[in-house]
Formats: sequence, structure tokens, C-alpha cells
Amino acid sequence: MQNSSVRSRQWRQLFALTFAHMIADVYVGLIAPVLIPMRDRYGISLAALIVITSLLVFASNIFQIPVGHLRATWTRPWLIWGGVLLAGVSVFMPCLPATPGSAAGMAALAVLSGLGVATVHPEGLRAVHGLDTISSSLSTAVFMVAGFMGFSGGALLSATLTEHFGLESLMGLYLLAPLAGVPLVLSGVRLPVEAAKPVPDVPSAERTPSVPFGTLFVMAAVLATCSQIQGTLLPSYLHEEAGYSLSFSGLSFTLFGVGGMAGAVLWGALAPRLGHLRVLLATALVGAPFTALYLWLAPQTKGAVAVLAFTGFIVYTGFPLCVALARYADSSLRVSQRMGLISGGTWGVAAVVLWIIGPIAEHTGLRLLLHLIWIGYLAAAAMTLFQMRRAKRDQ
Repeated sequence: MQNSSVRSRQWRQLFALTFAHMIADVYVGLIAPVLIPMRDRYGISLAALIVITSLLVFASNIFQIPVGHLRATWTRPWLIWGGVLLAGVSVFMPCLPATPGSAAGMAALAVLSGLGVATVHPEGLRAVHGLDTISSSLSTAVFMVAGFMGFSGGALLSATLTEHFGLESLMGLYLLAPLAGVPLVLSGVRLPVEAAKPVPDVPSAERTPSVPFGTLFVMAAVLATCSQIQGTLLPSYLHEEAGYSLSFSGLSFTLFGVGGMAGAVLWGALAPRLGHLRVLLATALVGAPFTALYLWLAPQTKGAVAVLAFTGFIVYTGFPLCVALARYADSSLRVSQRMGLISGGTWGVAAVVLWIIGPIAEHTGLRLLLHLIWIGYLAAAAMTLFQMRRAKRDQ
């Protein structure tokens, strides 16, 4: 009876952490779908707006690394709630007055918002990994996918509100931020205190492989880059080049997130039985051709969105699985340090890639760059296969 009560309480705490993560990532996903209206309003080039958007992503992830190093002993979740409150300032980016300093103002708000988001991820993951009655692959999948659901849901919110009420309507979404802390308080979330050095702890029931952390980091960075390219460029491609409405463009990416949420929870629950690396390999290999199929169908029919949702169901689980594996990775870093790197550093790499390809989009168009997504999935599959063969040789 006591074990059942503890498990129920930990599930409530997981949902509280998940809700805060989702709200924080809503504020990251708001901007990319409205780049075209922002271009028209401010007269800033699409390439520059892509760079500003990726600056938000870069800040929200690169700051996770120092956060993961600084707070190994604090147990209360106040920094998580405060991070969501600061993350919400991104809603003011598309609402600034149209002046010569608009781009600089947007960049400053992007960094502030990113700093807020950065406090939520490693702290939230440290709390999640303290929920010892729930499988780590499942709890990590629930937490990470909710963030992606917030990111993709933000796309639908901003696109729909902007289409019907204009860019200024996005300011009202700041009201979501104070709500994020209420479940944290009511559920009694506490973060576990970490030892100075990691203690190996691989539950035999999960059969979690110990993968070198450097390998996991590279794999996760590739998968994060695929998601970031899709989240930033796809809504603008569908609206600007494929000719769909702004709201449908946002809806398409949201449906990818819905599929990803369902798939990541399912595959996260099955991974301990099927094998984490096997699931990683299979989903990446299946996701690549389906992504290519969607890009071929997208300009021809709205029905292609069903392929996109199914692709999310298959492929998005790769990143949460990398995060779950990082808990038991072969590394001298503490768990919070690994979480800061795997959830923050990887998306920081993805943002840098966007800085590089943003100016290229002005010359090639967005559709060509979207093909980098399925190429990235094939690269992740190749790295996973190499790790599986190396582990087999070492046995």
C-alpha cells in the first residue's frame, strides 16, 4: 500500500514537472511560425530573423550547461518556476515597435527568454531522475516529449492568434507562465541532492546499456539539429513556398509534435524490453524515408500532414532515449552536469547550425534545406549501429 502511495505521488510530481517544461517550451516555439509576418512588419530579412530565432534556442540551451554545474544541492523547485516566468518574455519579441533598433531588442529578449528556459531543463531532469518508482526511460520520455509538445503547440498558438488577431495578441500568452508553478507546489516536488562523484546505478530490470557520453552527445546533437531545422523552417516553408495558410502551417508542426509525444511515450516504455539502442536504430531508419516522403507530398496535398504526424510518432523518441541513456553513461560527470550537456549543449549545437544555414535559405529556398532532416536521421542510425557493434565486440 505504501509503495502504491509513493508511486502515485511520484506520478503527480512527474506531471507537475512535465507541465512546467511544456509551458517553458511553448515560449520557444512561438516565434518561428510567425517569421513571415514579422518580416513584413519590421522589414528585417528572413535570414536575420532565423538567426534571432536560433539565438533564442541557443541561449535556452547553452545556459543549461552552467546551470547543470551550479545547483547540485538545492532541493526546492523555485528556480524551475522562476525560469518559466523569465522564459515568457519571448512573447514580446514580435510586439516591439517597428524602429531601427527592433532587431537588437528582439535579440536581447531572445537571450533573456533563453536564460529562463535554460533553468528549467537540467533542474527538471534532475528531479525526474529522482522519481525512482518510475522507469527512467519512461519518465524521461514523458518529460522530454512534453517539452517538444509545448514547442510544437506554441507554433499552433502563435500562428492561429497572429492570423486572426495580429502579432500583438501573442502578449496575452504570458499569462500561462504563472500557472506553471502551481502544480510544482501542490505536488511537493523536491530535487534529489547529488554526490560529488557519480555512483554507478543501472537497474537490472531496465537493462540500460552504458554508452560513452561523448557518443551519446553527438547522436543527440544530430537528432536535435533535425528537430530544430524542422521546427524553425517547416512552418515558414509551408506558408511562404507551399502556399498554405499561417494557421495550417502551425498546425502541421503541432501534429508532428502530437505524433512525437505519443510515440516517445510508447517507445520509451518498450525500450527496456526491446533494447534502447535497437529502438534508436529502428526509429531513425524508418523516420528517414518517411520524412523524405512527406517533403515530396507536402506541396501537393494537405493530406501529407498525416505522414508528418506518423513520422513524429516513429522518430521523435530518439532524443529522449539519448537523454535517458545519459543517466547511466560512461562518464565522470554528475547527473546534472550530463543533463545540462545532453539537453542543452546538443540544442546549442543545433542553433549554431541554424545560424549557418539561415543566410543560405535566402539563396536556395527553404525546401532544399529541409532535406537535411532525413539525412540527419540516417547519420544517427549509422552512429547507433556503430555503437551496437562496438559494444558487441567488447563483450
